[in-house]
This record gives sequence, structure tokens and C-alpha cells, in this order.
Amino acid sequence: GGAPAFGDLFDTVVPRQLEELGIPGAVVAVAADGEIAFARGYGVADLATSRPVDAERTLFRVASITKVFTWLAGLQLAERGRLDLRADVNTYLGDLRLPDTFAEPITFAHLMTHSAGLEDGFIGIAARSADEVVPLEVYLKRWRAPRVRPVGVVSAYSNYGGALAGRIVELAAGKPYDDVLEEGILRPLGMTRTTAREPLPPALAADLSASYEIGDGRRRRSPCVFANAR
Repeated sequence: GGAPAFGDLFDTVVPRQLEELGIPGAVVAVAADGEIAFARGYGVADLATSRPVDAERTLFRVASITKVFTWLAGLQLAERGRLDLRADVNTYLGDLRLPDTFAEPITFAHLMTHSAGLEDGFIGIAARSADEVVPLEVYLKRWRAPRVRPVGVVSAYSNYGGALAGRIVELAAGKPYDDVLEEGILRPLGMTRTTAREPLPPALAADLSASYEIGDGRRRRSPCVFANAR
């Protein structure tokens, strides 16, 4: 029934959930028919300053939402004939070549559906400072994920697979991943306050929500963790 009905619902439910779960703040947005039907911030973005969450300004870490952008970028490249979603990914990876552990090769379509049969792990996925963030190609070579099952057998979430797809996008497009996203997806959609760049561009950094860990019934500010892969 429109924005007022959404407001009545979320204004009742969200503050209660934030309180129950110990979450400082959140944004709720609803899209309908290609438009934003409702968007509202709840709680605070920083406990120390009580800066309120603003649906128009407050930023949250993009984290694994980058995978959605990676799949879209891959589909755009496929439309332009730059990427074959059903081809062996080794067609694009050069010296990053994956082993022929099983008869059927891994394709971009397998990466998109998390069915590539790759082992997943978290070692090396994060960095404690911006200086420790390594290029995507370096991360993928240093922490190679073994192929542990044939493709298309099991759907198992894979950060390595997502990162590998990001590298394929770079190679097929001939430009860095962040540039591919901005030029092909974010700018055309008017998403000027969305980015996968780390550290955040200065124009956006001040609006980033603080991060917290919950323990012993208390919320503690947690340090920013940079990502080598998402």
C-alpha cells in the first residue's frame, strides 16, 4: 500500500529488531517497478557520536555484494562477445591456469552459481591495513583454492570463486575491476555513492558506518578490515 504502509511496518519492526540483536543502525529500502518506493534509516551509524543513520548518505561496507556486480559485469561482457559464459575459464586466466583435476572444466557460469567445486577458505582473504591489500591476481595465485569436486554437483558458496570471476572480468574487459564496475554499472545507474574501492574514496569515507562486535552484552568498535577478495 505505498510508502506510508511500509513506514508503519518498518517503524515498528526494525527498531525492535535492532534493540534485540544489539545492532546500532540499519537502512531499509524497498524497490518496486524500477523505483525506490521506501527508504529510511534507523538507529545510529556511530555510537560514539550518535550520528544517525541517513538512508541518503550513510554507507555500509559492500562486502560480498560485489559478487552481484561481478555477475552483472560478466553478463555485459558476454553480450558484447568478450566473454563466453560456457567456456573453460582457463581460456582467460593465462598463467593463473586452474588444474585439470576433473574432466569437465570450470566455466564462468559455474562461478556465478557457486557450483565450480572449489574448496573455500578465509586465510588471506582479509588485510589489516590498506598497505597489506594485494592485487587480485596476486591473491588468487598466493591462495589457490583446490578443486575438490566435479563442477555442477554441489552449490557451495565460494569467495575464491567470486574473486576468480572478478579477475576474469578484468582480463576480458582489459581494465581494472573497479573501473569495469563504475563505467559499466554504477555510473549508468546513477549509483554515485556506491563503490568497491578500498580504502574508500575521501568523498565517501566520512559517511561510512562504524563497525562493531558484540560480546558480553556489549558492543565494541571493531577495526576496519580490508578485503583481498569478496
